Amino acid sequence: MQCRSLLALLFAHVLVGLHAQRAASNPFDIEARLPKQSVGAAQSAPSLALSEIAANPFNVVPHRRANAEARTEPPTALQPVQKIATRSAFGPSLTEGQIFWLLVGLLAFLAFAVASKRDIVVKSWRAFLNDNALNIALREASGLIGSTPYYLLYASFLLNAGMFVFLIARHFNPDTFNRIGFLLLCLLGAPLLFVGKHALVYLVGILFPLQAEMRRYSFLIMLFNCVLGLFLMPFNFLLTSQRPYSGFLVFWLLALAGIFYLYRYLRASTIAAKFLPQHLFHFLLYLCSVEFAPVLILVKLVFGAS
Repeated sequence: MQCRSLLALLFAHVLVGLHAQRAASNPFDIEARLPKQSVGAAQSAPSLALSEIAANPFNVVPHRRANAEARTEPPTALQPVQKIATRSAFGPSLTEGQIFWLLVGLLAFLAFAVASKRDIVVKSWRAFLNDNALNIALREASGLIGSTPYYLLYASFLLNAGMFVFLIARHFNPDTFNRIGFLLLCLLGAPLLFVGKHALVYLVGILFPLQAEMRRYSFLIMLFNCVLGLFLMPFNFLLTSQRPYSGFLVFWLLALAGIFYLYRYLRASTIAAKFLPQHLFHFLLYLCSVEFAPVLILVKLVFGAS
């Protein structure tokens, strides 16, 4: 009798345990691996899910911040970072009026250079066309009085050449190169470039027995640039105006300047004709390092920034 009552008590205890197992969730269940129906039921009955989570100490609950319930809007994507407007390295930009008045000043300096000797333009043009006039102009350019008009005309070319480079670069990339700093760099860079070239030619004449030939070649460079400066002045005025044909004008002027310098190289080859067979390598080295390299670097600078 006592054994029967003990078995009945044990059976009742097992029934109570089974009922509690059905009411509460399994403590060894992993929430992420439960069937979708169970997850959907948990979402539909949040109070039941919370009670199951509280009853099961082994449930993995995602972490929430303290103020997560206060958020009513879903998290949005990151806003694009606004670009910070930085000031150009070349300083403030230039207006069309400022460029126009600067060209007027260059025109006044050209008029002063021409007025220093009335026939300087005629002599330069004749020397540009034939070698005999070049030899005559070279003899007349000896001394300070004879060479001063050529130097003034040459200085006008250097200023107009710097202005020409500025306007060409400004045409391809106005946002970057239409700056007063870049204009000053062009106006100072052109004289430094050609002064360096004349210094190199003079150094070659000292190191080698070529003083007469190098003096004639240096004067040829100066004379051709003086003639080119006469053409650059009206071209610079044309480049300041933004016209529909500005792109064609830019490439036409670049091609004209290339033809001009090609003619100068042909005239200079007559001076170096007797030295080319023995020093062809040195002549090509001079062309690549002194004549072509500065032009290629300038082209790379302009088109690389655009």
